[in-house]
Amino acid sequence: MDAGWLLRYWSGPRVGAVAKRYRVAVVGNPNVGKSTLFTALTREIAHIANWPGTTVERKEAILRLDGVEIVFIDLPGIYTLAGTSIEEQVAREYILRGDWDAILVLVDSLAPERTLYLAVHILEVTGRVVVALTKWDAAHGKGVHIHVDRLERLLGVPVVPVSAVTGYGIRELTGALVRVLRCGRDRPLRVNYGQLEPALAELEREVEELDLGVRAPARWIALKLLEGDGYIRRLVAGCGASELLKKVDELRTAIVKATGRDPEELAVTYRFNFVDSLSREAVVRTLVKAEVGRLERLLLSPLAGPTISLMILLGLYMAAFTINTGFPLNVVLSAAGMEEAAELIEAHTLSGLLSSVFDALAQLVVASSLPPMLKDVLANGVIPGVGAVLSFYPLIFTTVFILSFLEDSGVGPYMAVSLHRALQVIGLSGRAIYPLLIGLGCNVPAVMASRTSPEESERRQLIFSIPFVPCQAALVVAIALTSAYFSSPLMRGAALALAYAIAFILLSTSSLVLRRIYGAGRPPELLFELPPLHKPSLKVLWWISWDYSKHFLKKAGIIIFGLSLAIWALTSYGPSGPVADVQESFAYMLGRALSPALAPMGLWGERAAVLAFALLTGLVAKEAVLSSIAMVMGSADPIRALRALSLNGCQALALAVIYTIYLPCVATMAEVYRESGSVRNTLMVSAWMLTSAFLAGYAVYWASTALGL
Repeated sequence: MDAGWLLRYWSGPRVGAVAKRYRVAVVGNPNVGKSTLFTALTREIAHIANWPGTTVERKEAILRLDGVEIVFIDLPGIYTLAGTSIEEQVAREYILRGDWDAILVLVDSLAPERTLYLAVHILEVTGRVVVALTKWDAAHGKGVHIHVDRLERLLGVPVVPVSAVTGYGIRELTGALVRVLRCGRDRPLRVNYGQLEPALAELEREVEELDLGVRAPARWIALKLLEGDGYIRRLVAGCGASELLKKVDELRTAIVKATGRDPEELAVTYRFNFVDSLSREAVVRTLVKAEVGRLERLLLSPLAGPTISLMILLGLYMAAFTINTGFPLNVVLSAAGMEEAAELIEAHTLSGLLSSVFDALAQLVVASSLPPMLKDVLANGVIPGVGAVLSFYPLIFTTVFILSFLEDSGVGPYMAVSLHRALQVIGLSGRAIYPLLIGLGCNVPAVMASRTSPEESERRQLIFSIPFVPCQAALVVAIALTSAYFSSPLMRGAALALAYAIAFILLSTSSLVLRRIYGAGRPPELLFELPPLHKPSLKVLWWISWDYSKHFLKKAGIIIFGLSLAIWALTSYGPSGPVADVQESFAYMLGRALSPALAPMGLWGERAAVLAFALLTGLVAKEAVLSSIAMVMGSADPIRALRALSLNGCQALALAVIYTIYLPCVATMAEVYRESGSVRNTLMVSAWMLTSAFLAGYAVYWASTALGL
């Protein structure tokens, strides 16, 4: 990814808008990747000079974001704020007296234990900080794993992993900076200094009465006085606080007598202990081997590599989906005429067991003495809505766990390389194979898996293209339609193959068009260091899986619950209030209003209304299409209900195509919104899918009719 996309996308404030200017100091250890990130953020240096009275170079650059202008000031590379070198003196002077609005502190992901020390030092001065974890693209390959959310919680400021090489995290970093600049609170980090705390508290009260003209809290000034910092002592002496300095000397002497150690040594020890505690909580290192083994060579083989990669991926994901939903084993057993075995497997999957729990809970509510309307809301609205959210959770967790395993072990990058050439044809890189394969089971974790791509433009391609991948629920609907109207197994197979082929064509077209929009037409790149294979850390796998799935519950879960409740209300109420017959509901009325969309396929009246109504209920879950048709047609068997509609083969074929790709379910739409952060783009994708599905359905109907099928 070209990390300079920011300047091309936001070339300046919108016409008529006045840009608010902020200043951000960029600070980090030498060789932390500061210059590279500085260039990636701003693309060009606007001003180069020397810091006043020194030969230390000062660089500034400007980044314009929608209505905001950020001036980045690149401070010299330093290790502490002690002022033992001219670079540290320059950086300290600007941090304590400069006109900055926030500070961007860089921490090396390859050496977090060492480079976090400076971050802690600065966080004790101010809380208006964003921490960037640099070289993120190389960290996992070196066996370094950082729990970003946990580190963020411990430090109390935003922590963003970034790679200046690939552009990963640049957008998130600028977003975090803007949030801190606009509404960040200046709450410095508080480190426990143990034996120094009584003296610190005593000095802090007196320091608060001084006007030293520096941007540092009284606690930090008191700490520096105890450490014997000459710069701070001179500032205090300049205020005429000789009595305070005398007290400092007395306290320092008392500390030496009590502990046998110098206060500065104690402060450094406590600070390093704090950094060590951060590392123990949020950093895991795993041993990696340097030599290239047999499996690595096989995965990079032009012939064996793609085959082995696909076999591994298919095996892992089939196991995950079978455990969670029964797919594809249930479909195979059903096709073989073993319906009872298929139903048994579905009932004992994680999703099936959760559904049973919520069904039982709903039955308890129905049997209770609650008011009828409240029972209806709880049993048919709230409980199914919560169940819809939680039924996805095991699948999300399992899928993310597999992705984490592949990445953390080092197998993932080799698979991406082996499949890269094939996926370039549709404008994607080899990493896209993960979400594409996951999508065949469920689009929700597939959209989430778009995060495996470090390139922003490819992530957007995947987010907006994956909904075209037919999921297992869409496959069930297509199988039911073809089974109801095609007696020949060959015709059923051909009909399903046609539906999937059209879905693939639409996916490829969408991906290539989006590549032109977001990737400037350039072919996708796959740039990363191939790590040695190593045993993954179970602790790291748990971190990642829990964090991703937790975010799904928090953000996408709320949307899924709300939309599920809305669909229930539409199917349970009509103009006269609660309805016993679904054909009197608002949803059915809306289906009847939308039924003319099926007229080009020769479908009119009640048949079209039933099918359009099923399209609406299918938004909750694609398999709801069959239960809705069965409910309206008064049949417990979906196949018989479909046959009662008296469709012809051409209509059934066209509907199989439409139902396969017409719209993603509400859970997928919620995840698309969560990943893209854009309501407009989510609605545009939905409109594009709906339009292309109906156009494809019309084309299939007209072509099959013309051919006399």
